[in-house]
Amino acid sequence: MITATFIFKPQSYDAEFQSLDERIEAIAVANEGYLGRKRWSDPDGNRSVVYYWRSMEDLALFQRDSTHRLAKSRYTEWYAGYRVEIAEVTDVYGDGYFDKSFPSEEQAT
Repeated sequence: MITATFIFKPQSYDAEFQSLDERIEAIAVANEGYLGRKRWSDPDGNRSVVYYWRSMEDLALFQRDSTHRLAKSRYTEWYAGYRVEIAEVTDVYGDGYFDKSFPSEEQAT
């Protein structure tokens, strides 16, 4: 399983942003390798979205999408700054409390 964590500081969102954001979400969901996402924020207004993917190939397919690339090229209109972290999940464990809230390794295979 692969994660792509998008960390950002939002500015103002307009109707065009909302439209692009909805289209990008639909593109991700349509990708067979998309496993889900989780959103987080901190007290300083920074946000992050962790996207879960079956493989690097599935993530790469999403990254090459023209709508995603368009939004990425215009990020300064909507974000003060951003950072992306790509990671391979090598182990997942816990007491089971969050098991139904997050994508699982079984979904990735």
